[in-house]
Amino acid sequence: MSLYLRSAAFTPIETINISTGGGVPDAFGKIAIIIKSQTDRVISSVPEIDATKIDRHFLCSTMIELPFSSLAIRERDLNFTKPPAKLPVTSFINTYECASWGYSLRHYLKQRPDSTYIMVSILDANLMDLSFWRSNENWGTSGFGLCTLLIEVRNLSLVTLTASCAITYNTTAEFATVIRKMVTGRDDLTLSLPFFPENIRQIFTRLLNGIEKLPDLHDRWGHCFGSDPWLNIICQGVEGRFTQEENLLACSIALNGYYCTTEVLVDTKSNFLLSEAV
Repeated sequence: MSLYLRSAAFTPIETINISTGGGVPDAFGKIAIIIKSQTDRVISSVPEIDATKIDRHFLCSTMIELPFSSLAIRERDLNFTKPPAKLPVTSFINTYECASWGYSLRHYLKQRPDSTYIMVSILDANLMDLSFWRSNENWGTSGFGLCTLLIEVRNLSLVTLTASCAITYNTTAEFATVIRKMVTGRDDLTLSLPFFPENIRQIFTRLLNGIEKLPDLHDRWGHCFGSDPWLNIICQGVEGRFTQEENLLACSIALNGYYCTTEVLVDTKSNFLLSEAV
């Protein structure tokens, strides 16, 4: 397996928005502090890795584009805290919504084939407290938070990563069909899928029947957008599932039809951090 998950963390963000006092800059200022703190915690959990060897820190999101495009906040606000984070955010991407993390990884691997470490953070917080983001018929109840991943590239030629877009109207079924083709004959691979309510999840149940999957955690977390497959891995790791090497296929799909998957290895040396809600 060519991608190894060295460390991963998730912090639920339930109460930070303009309705709890202050404007968008104030709310995002609190989140910027969480980004810095979680970045530092992830890096500190693997002291054998020099932070200067991590070339990029992508921040991906489905829903915080509006505060940026309206100029309520600016990219420099990502790293305003002092002292600076051990690895400040270097790129922000939301174009591919829930699948942005996969496109970021693909871009990085093409641009820096000689690098070993990459950090990806996935942030979805309802800063403007919009009802659309609280719940939606397309994904049920929403969950919000910050997920941070530190990934080691062990062998670039063996990386299995897909970043593409559905071409049919029934995007979820097409996505499930693509995944089924990927894992056919692969008894060594466990799926980590997006969190959806039962009426949507039944598509995965039907089309991916008989394939090993991590449990859907929508009832616990809601749909946490691009964080879902990674949050599931973190939850399993915190609960002690990974007593030996395990190969996982992390999968995300966006409302606009973009999707991504990547194979990742976890083992007893992988670090998993799950914080209390803020």
